[in-house]
Amino acid sequence: MCPADTDAKASKLALFTIFTPNLPLAGKLYKTVAHKLKKTLRNIIIILFFPLTLIGQNNDANVENLNKITRITREVAKINLTEKEFNEGIAEGPIIYKSIFRKNGGWTAYYLYENQNDNPPLRIKYSQTAKKGYDEFEFYYKDGKMIFAKLIEFKNRGRNKGSETKRLFYYKDNELIYTTESEKEKYAEYIKRTEKSVRKMIYE
Repeated sequence: MCPADTDAKASKLALFTIFTPNLPLAGKLYKTVAHKLKKTLRNIIIILFFPLTLIGQNNDANVENLNKITRITREVAKINLTEKEFNEGIAEGPIIYKSIFRKNGGWTAYYLYENQNDNPPLRIKYSQTAKKGYDEFEFYYKDGKMIFAKLIEFKNRGRNKGSETKRLFYYKDNELIYTTESEKEKYAEYIKRTEKSVRKMIYE
């Protein structure tokens, strides 16, 4: 074997030795970047296309409301895309039911804020145990007013075990202007009551 071949083989071995220990790290980095890109693309798709799907779903989504919904959707996506620029706090506690036939549970709230005393904050993600599963809420705010709320109900017991139902609510000046929910009054009140309760538990 000539000296040139020996040097080339040694160089390849050195490179393999240098980079092999870093392969797991590179894999993790790739997964992290891919996850962030996927999340970013999802938010962009929501911004561009979701308001358009409302036109054919409900007559309440007239042109004026559609413009408001589009602006709200963009604000929500903006908060999610820039969440790393803000602070996040966590609060949690038990849920004690009066009925002896219901198992006690708990609640957890993550709140995104710019300043420590912001009330309301930019966003609250809240979850609580429910009768046959658990509910997850998201509340979004701008200029001290709620602009959007999302409720996802997960069932892990009963006839609908394994199912989940998503409900969306859009607000202007704290007034509900559109919802994807057919039982509007029932769930609008549930959202309003829960949002008020969550903020009270976080800040008091």
